[in-house]
Amino acid sequence: MENRKVALFATNFVSFSQTFIYDEVRSHKKYAVDVYSLYRMNKDIFPYENVHSFFPADSLKMKIEGKFCEITSLSPTRKKLIANGGYSLIHAHFGTGSIYALPFADSADLPLVVTFHGYDVPILKTYRRFFPEFWRYWLLSGKMFRRVDLFLAASDELNKMLVELGAPAEKVKTWRLGVEIPEISKLPERSGKRIIMVGRFVEKKGFEYAIEAFAKVIKSGADAVLDIIGDGPLKNRYISMIKKLNIENKVIFHGVKKHREVLDMILNSDILLAPSVVATNGDRESGILVVKEAGARSVPAIGTIHGGIPEIIDEGKTGFLVNEKDVKALAERITLLLGNEILRQKMGAAARKKMENEYSLPDRVEVLESYYDSVIEKFKERKND
Repeated sequence: MENRKVALFATNFVSFSQTFIYDEVRSHKKYAVDVYSLYRMNKDIFPYENVHSFFPADSLKMKIEGKFCEITSLSPTRKKLIANGGYSLIHAHFGTGSIYALPFADSADLPLVVTFHGYDVPILKTYRRFFPEFWRYWLLSGKMFRRVDLFLAASDELNKMLVELGAPAEKVKTWRLGVEIPEISKLPERSGKRIIMVGRFVEKKGFEYAIEAFAKVIKSGADAVLDIIGDGPLKNRYISMIKKLNIENKVIFHGVKKHREVLDMILNSDILLAPSVVATNGDRESGILVVKEAGARSVPAIGTIHGGIPEIIDEGKTGFLVNEKDVKALAERITLLLGNEILRQKMGAAARKKMENEYSLPDRVEVLESYYDSVIEKFKERKND
């Protein structure tokens, strides 16, 4: 079968926190993918030829049309490109991004697939739906739930929430994002002392609970270093905590790093922490990619019973799970892993095997393409009825 074409909508292509979109786009075999975004970001780091974006704008006309599209979701240029692009399907990432895809799916009469990643679902259940940046998403969510042909939820929790909000249950699938499984002939010599956390410095990441737990571990006499990669609005809070807990010489902030550099640091770490929590505004995680990337590098993770994390970490086999905000349990699990190299190696090997079996990127994209095939055929059948 000749390659079919997909118009993929992503508001930003591609930010450092959304490299999974880039990886997925480049891994297709049966489908050619053109990306439609408002903003083209980090082009030098994430090169991809077939991207239609408004910003940075090449002309005043494009800048004006881009702002008009950002406000209204409408664009004559984009409408023409979609109509003449020979596409079989439109796929939008994030529920908020689906609003930009809706008018083009309608005008071109194409099936629509949307992947929901975490924050985009609880928005519709909390007061945040009334915020200026989300009110249009909320107002059009009813149409979106009626129009979308396939909802891909990044965790079982999001799957359930989508159905509760009005998505037809038969159209919702839990979708596991894949990661690249690196070929590693021999693992590096690890120190047995390095713990790592990666993510934006926002409430749902729960980093403050891990920092507090790490301080307990250090005060108990353990010798370890906590590497923190990322940045965000809560950085000053973390710095103040670290000073107050007197562990400044044991914590290193590395800032935002390129994805390859992050993966290299994970490879040389002994434990990854993913202490996520449900934020006060309802924001939450789905399936955290960094936990999968750690597992693919034989690094055990300690995570919380939150979102899609329990689907990635097998308790007591590939890592440990604790309740949200349970500082004492976090500290106990960190201490246990730091003090037991054999257990770290055993869990790391099991995590690697799980990633190979369940989260290999090429395998996951093959499944995604089978979903595309099914959606396209069902859409054709409905049109012919």
